[in-house]
Amino acid sequence: MPTIQYDTRFKKAALWVIILILGIMSAAGLFYWQAYGSKANFFPGVSIANTAVAGCNKSQAASALEYNIKQAYLQPVVFSYGSYRHETSLGELAFPVETVRVVEEVYSQESQRGLVSKASSIIGSKTMEYSIPIEYRAEVVEQLISDWQATLGTPAVDARLEIDRVQGLVVVPEKVGQEVDYDATWAQMPKQWNPSAAIEIPVIMKQKEPAVVAQDLKGMGELSSYTTWYKVAEVDRTHNLTKAANIINGTMIRPGQIFSFNQTVGPRTGVTGYRDALVIVGDKFEPGTGGGICQVSSTLYNAALLAGLEIVERFNHGLAVAYIPPGLDATVAYGLQDFRFKNNTDSPVYIRSIAGGGKHTISIYGNLAYKKNVKLSYVIDQVIPFQEIREFKADLTPGSEQVDHNGSPGYIVRSFRSYLNANGEIIASEQLARDRYKPLNKLIYVGPATTVGNPPEDEMPVDNPVKPGDEPKPDDKPDPEDKPEPEDKPEPEDKPQDPEHDEFDPMS
Repeated sequence: MPTIQYDTRFKKAALWVIILILGIMSAAGLFYWQAYGSKANFFPGVSIANTAVAGCNKSQAASALEYNIKQAYLQPVVFSYGSYRHETSLGELAFPVETVRVVEEVYSQESQRGLVSKASSIIGSKTMEYSIPIEYRAEVVEQLISDWQATLGTPAVDARLEIDRVQGLVVVPEKVGQEVDYDATWAQMPKQWNPSAAIEIPVIMKQKEPAVVAQDLKGMGELSSYTTWYKVAEVDRTHNLTKAANIINGTMIRPGQIFSFNQTVGPRTGVTGYRDALVIVGDKFEPGTGGGICQVSSTLYNAALLAGLEIVERFNHGLAVAYIPPGLDATVAYGLQDFRFKNNTDSPVYIRSIAGGGKHTISIYGNLAYKKNVKLSYVIDQVIPFQEIREFKADLTPGSEQVDHNGSPGYIVRSFRSYLNANGEIIASEQLARDRYKPLNKLIYVGPATTVGNPPEDEMPVDNPVKPGDEPKPDDKPDPEDKPEPEDKPEPEDKPQDPEHDEFDPMS
């Protein structure tokens, strides 16, 4: 009997404990609903960018976050290298934070948390920290890096070749440069918004290696040289030619690299320092900015051919030019026609371009292991005669004529490059191009015709009157005028099959 009473008391006690626990849980649930659920407030332990938002609604959380972020904007950021110091602020380097959007996103994530996680936050056993990444302004950072490079950096200088009157070909050694290590420097910058003390960032520099070192230029020598001549009296043309020659002088072309004349020399305009001189436009010579430039490109074309380099792009003139044989010229027009060649050796090649005293010489230097015995030749397949054009010009004296320019024939030409062995025998030959040059017609300006009138009777000449018997007889006829002999037209040359036909010495 006593045992039964004990079990009854135990069951009653257990029931009251269960009721108490349920009451506590109900009270806690009611408190949670009133404090957080019904008011859309953040749970305990929640913070955004080190800003506590527990118990705050979204509007209150956004205001608290905005205040702290504004303090972070003012954080000084000091970049230093030796005695160099540059001070700015985090707000100047980064985009502003959209605090309302950030709070909305955090609240959305909070809403998806499970009950156990939320209960853990309520009893204080769990915290939730949401970070905000810093987004730096690319244009501001790029300008900052550029300023550092201009102030702290030094350019790398490639090894180069120079010609010494005593020592001959001299290798000038390279110089190692210094540049900003952007990745290493910026890796020290804060990644997330977090108000703190001033930020000290040392600028990290690294060596900048030159593209060409002295070792690359071992065994270097002259692969080819080509010379053309010009008239120094043509001042503006000489200016343009010399300017372009100086620009390409010293150019180093790495193995496999393609040299572009237009990219290297740049636009030929008055702004870039070029003057007006005669250029070929269509089938006539006209004044144009940059006249004389094509002599530089043509000289370089022949030097590149003689060095055995690969021609990538080349155009001939519309008219034959006097400074170089037909078929071996290379015209250029910025944005339209370029001259390009490729360094098809395994070593750098170097251009030396010197103009002065009416002489323009381009030499190409490279590894002498690639030196070749090359001869250039051309075949004139057809000579196209010029015509004589006569045009009326009202301001000339009546009956007079004026030659504007003489004519020159046109040509159809094939050009060749031949490779010779040590005995001077051809071991390989290639046709470079088949070019057509228009004739330059001779232009003569003709003045107005002479007006022939009868003089008055009182001014009729009386000297040497006609004597009786001297009158012309009806059967007498004046002798016909002498007719000029027809001009001999040049006969087209036979088409030789041997590419060595019409060979010329490039140095002549």
